[in-house]
Amino acid sequence: MNKPNETKIIVLGGLGEVGKNMYCVMHNDAIVIIDAGVSFPESELMGVDYVLPDFTFLKENQDKIKALLITHGHEDHIGGIPFLLQSINIPAIYAPNHAKELIAVKLQDKNIRYDNLFVYTENTKLKFKEIEVEFFRITHSIPDSHGISINTPDGRIVTTGDYKFDLTPIGPMADLYKMASLGEKGVDILIGDSTNALNEGFSTSESVVDETLGEMFDKCKTNRIIIATFASNIYRVKHIFETCYKHNRKICIFGRSMENNINISINAGYINHKELLISPEEANNLKPGEVTILCTGSQGEPLAALSRISNGTHKQIKLRPDDVVIFLSLIHI
Repeated sequence: MNKPNETKIIVLGGLGEVGKNMYCVMHNDAIVIIDAGVSFPESELMGVDYVLPDFTFLKENQDKIKALLITHGHEDHIGGIPFLLQSINIPAIYAPNHAKELIAVKLQDKNIRYDNLFVYTENTKLKFKEIEVEFFRITHSIPDSHGISINTPDGRIVTTGDYKFDLTPIGPMADLYKMASLGEKGVDILIGDSTNALNEGFSTSESVVDETLGEMFDKCKTNRIIIATFASNIYRVKHIFETCYKHNRKICIFGRSMENNINISINAGYINHKELLISPEEANNLKPGEVTILCTGSQGEPLAALSRISNGTHKQIKLRPDDVVIFLSLIHI
């Protein structure tokens, strides 16, 4: 029989699956939620846009919820927030800066007013009754990614968020010292990201990706380049902007999610060279070697920009025989 003061971990999504990450740590009458993501439906779920975590536990224990903590700004970690707020009262949301900006746009799109969205940094410490929270910087494909340490009277729980070890990252290095310090203090339960964990070898460093992309641009100086990548891979997009700047190319963006993510990242200072952006009309009037088209559709999504360009149904861009198409997402992160 469980003791009344026993710390519990409740998994609402993301365990043994890709997407809809959502965990709860509960001690006595205090609940802290970690992430609120969505997953995207398989082909058999026709007409379904998102798959959400099961909120039943939170609805039944709404009076115990103290905060929602966000590790980073990817859809499988923040996509469920508008739906959560429409059904449950969340006293406060704490997110790193980039994720906070993405969440704010999501809420605005859904006409949801929420005034308790706060930014945390790696130095922030929070306390909710007997639950103490601190954060540590990790390396991922999106800025401001963090792991979370939750200390309770029954022990320390650490969740890594999504991460990889990259000793030559484009963004800040992971805080290996703080990770080691938490290890020395003692970690009783580790909740770790395991995407591609069974693949042999090591993840490719972002600096290698940067070098490879530059070589491709050198070989295609007179060709129009079309790059398909994940809209949420902000560091990969940052590579593209920097490479286009070095090679005197303008950038034309296609895909709503790509536009939103890039605009947020530019406004927040994560991507430079806003002056490179041009309209489709301007792109069609420039020489091929002066233009890079950046679009969604790296996984062959039928309604994404690249699919429509390739099958000739895109209204603004037509594929040319000498175009060079780069699937940048195929370089694993």
